[in-house]
Amino acid sequence: MKYQPAGASDAHRIADIYNRMAAAAFLLPIGDAEAGALFLEGYPLPVPGISAHKTAVFAEKDGIDAGFAAGNASVGAQTGYVTVLLAPDDETRHTLLDGLIAAMREKNPALRRLRWVFYNPCLLRWRLPGPEGFSHPGLPGVPEDSTLYGFLLTEGWRVFARMNVYARALADYRIPDALREKIAENAAAGLSVRLWDPSSDGSFRSLTDALGSENWRRTLLANEASEDPLPVMIAADEREEVRMKNSGRAFVCGFAGPMRRTDDGRGYFAGIGIHPDYRRRGLGSTLFAMLCDGLRTLGADYMTLFTGADGAAHRIYEAAGFEARRAVAAMECDLVPTDVSEDMKSR
Repeated sequence: MKYQPAGASDAHRIADIYNRMAAAAFLLPIGDAEAGALFLEGYPLPVPGISAHKTAVFAEKDGIDAGFAAGNASVGAQTGYVTVLLAPDDETRHTLLDGLIAAMREKNPALRRLRWVFYNPCLLRWRLPGPEGFSHPGLPGVPEDSTLYGFLLTEGWRVFARMNVYARALADYRIPDALREKIAENAAAGLSVRLWDPSSDGSFRSLTDALGSENWRRTLLANEASEDPLPVMIAADEREEVRMKNSGRAFVCGFAGPMRRTDDGRGYFAGIGIHPDYRRRGLGSTLFAMLCDGLRTLGADYMTLFTGADGAAHRIYEAAGFEARRAVAAMECDLVPTDVSEDMKSR
C-alpha cells in the first residue's frame, strides 16, 4: 500500500471515495465543487478571510483508491488541522496519516503539531445518531465510539477536550414559565432580553472585547455592519444612567445568534455569551430560551450544538429539552521534528 498526494484536478476522485465511505463515518455526501473547496489548493476556502494550505492524500492498493485523508495549516503556522481520515482498517489509516503528515510538512516545514478539533476552516457536514436525521455543519473532534478514536490513541494522539453534541426538535418548544418569572425579575432591574434593534441599541464591540473571542467578534461586527443584518437576541441594560454613558443607547451585555434557518431546516446560531459583569443573573438561560423560540418562529425544525462535557452549559441545554447524541474528543499530537522522508511513501 502507498499514498499519493491529490492534485488540483482530483475533485471528482475525492468526492467519489469520500461518498463511498461517508455513511460509515456519519458524514453527509459532497459534490465535486465542495470537495475542491474543502480539500484542494486552487479552490477558495469555505470560510472567507482565512489563508491556509490545504493538503489531501489517497491511499492506493493494487491501483485502487482504498482511503482518503485531508488537512490544512495556515501559512507558516506550527499547528495544523486534520479534517478527515476515511479508511477501512488500521493499515490504511497508517498509510494515510503518514502520507498526510509528510505532504503537509512539505508545504509547511514549520509544522510541529496536528489537531483534530472544530476550529478548523474546513468543516464537514455530518448526521447525528437518531431517527430524525438531524445534521450538524462540523465535527468538533473524533467520535469516541469510532474505530478511528482507538487507532489515534495507539498512535500517540492525546485528548485535550471532550464535548457532547446535543439536539432538539423545535416544533413543540415553549419558553418555560420559570424563565418568564426570571425575565420579569430582570426587567424590573432594567435588564431586558429581546431582539437587537440597531436604531436604539449599542454596538456589540464592547461585549466582544470583554468576551475575548475573535470568531464572535468578527461574526457579530460583520452582521452589525450589514445592510440587512440577521436577527440577534440580546441582553440589554436599559437603565437611564447606562444609556447616558452610551450615547442614549441600551448597552448590549449579552447575545445569542446571529440566527437563521438553514436549507436543511436547522436553526443556526454563531454563539451565546454574557458580559462578565452581568453573569449569575439568569441571563444565559433566558437568552438561550429566547433563541430557541426565535429560531422556531423563523421556521427552523431543529437545533444542534456542542459543548464541553465538563462545563456547566450542558445544564442549560438539558433543561431546555436537548439530548446528548454523541461524545466527541478534541485530539492533538506532536510531530517529531525531522525532515520529510521519501521512505514514508510506502509501507
